[in-house]
Amino acid sequence: MEVIIPCWNCQTDTKVVDFRCSICNKIQNIRKTNPYDIFNLKQCYLIDNEELEIKYFQLQNIFHPDKFINSAEKEKEISAYESSNINNAYNLLLNNVDRIKILLKLKGYKANPNNEESFTDKDLLEEIMELQNRCMSIENENEKVKIKTEIIEKIRIIELEINSNFEKEKIPEIKNLSVKLSYLEKIKKNLN
Repeated sequence: MEVIIPCWNCQTDTKVVDFRCSICNKIQNIRKTNPYDIFNLKQCYLIDNEELEIKYFQLQNIFHPDKFINSAEKEKEISAYESSNINNAYNLLLNNVDRIKILLKLKGYKANPNNEESFTDKDLLEEIMELQNRCMSIENENEKVKIKTEIIEKIRIIELEINSNFEKEKIPEIKNLSVKLSYLEKIKKNLN
């Protein structure tokens, strides 16, 4: 990636290649504001986790604080800040529910802080309660595997629906599906 910005060290408007000043070779800030931009990913719900991981390791290879132990304080600060920023962005994009929140925010929609929509769909609550009851009454590993497989399949189907609804910008449907997805993700995590 190449941009022209003033370097914090040599104060020259210079090319920044791989986040380094082309004049003094000092590390520069990423200057990206959201997780998708940090990793140069298309802003869509379904992402390629392998591509994300490759880009994550590439950026960490550039910014990891261990590479700047003997560097100037400013470079240490930039490295620590950007490395942490990269980790946070990576974890947010890996989390299905967080990724929905990011996309909704990028599209200008505000998340409901009280998550009130989770209590308005009685069918959803009944389905989740039934699934939680089944999980609590698991008697053997085979039952656990069966329920977990069922949950994984439900999550896969919901993710496809969410992706389709993002493409059509059907925000209310996305919000309802994200509540269901959130519950299923929690149940799956508890089964682990």
